[in-house]
Amino acid sequence: MKRTRLLDHFVVRNFLGLAALLAAHYLTDLYAIEGRPGFSKVSPYLYLLLLYGWIVFHNRILFERLFLQDKKVLYFGWFFLLMALGSFNMNFILRTEFSISRSLPYLVNFWVYTITGLGVFVTYRYLRAPAKTEEVPIASVMPASEESGYFSCMVDGVREAIPYLAIQYIESLENYLKVITKAKTYVTRLTLKEAEERLPKRQFIRISRSCIVHITQVDRREPDAFWIGTKELRVGKVYKRYVAEQLAGK
Repeated sequence: MKRTRLLDHFVVRNFLGLAALLAAHYLTDLYAIEGRPGFSKVSPYLYLLLLYGWIVFHNRILFERLFLQDKKVLYFGWFFLLMALGSFNMNFILRTEFSISRSLPYLVNFWVYTITGLGVFVTYRYLRAPAKTEEVPIASVMPASEESGYFSCMVDGVREAIPYLAIQYIESLENYLKVITKAKTYVTRLTLKEAEERLPKRQFIRISRSCIVHITQVDRREPDAFWIGTKELRVGKVYKRYVAEQLAGK
């Protein structure tokens, strides 16, 4: 079993990130902290703690679960709504609790920290090598007859024969399917269950209620996700055991 690198652990990574942020602020605040009375001594650090929590929520929930899942309109809607609410709340607190009338620099910092945090998150995520790992089955173990087969379906009234090897993954759109290949996306009237029954099980595996993955196209596999290029495909909670059993048997 491959050992997980320490920095790949979510808690360790974020603890180090928060510690670095607080330490960097403390170094610039070292000579000013003694001149602030009472709660003002620690209020900037409480603000940074809350800000870091927001950045983690934004990156792991909004960006990962919405933007990277092609729900961009929903992502930007929630992003601007929450940022506007956060800005309004910050402006209110600065004016009423700290008697700061010029709150614009603080609001700009709030937006800059959020965007910078996203940039660091994206850089870390995509610098991690997406090379195929030993855990991912490769095409050489597939029988030639299965590799050279075709997935037949109707697309805009025309019968299409899509090579199995060209398919990256298949997504459900209720009674329709999106068959995604590197060159093109096909939309056909079919249920995911019907597609699952037609596809060779040695090449394709269902990982959620709405997704079937071609395992030879997977670049990286995590306990709860498959990656094909920059596309993250989440493993459904009720499918985790099934996926593990299917991969162990291949």
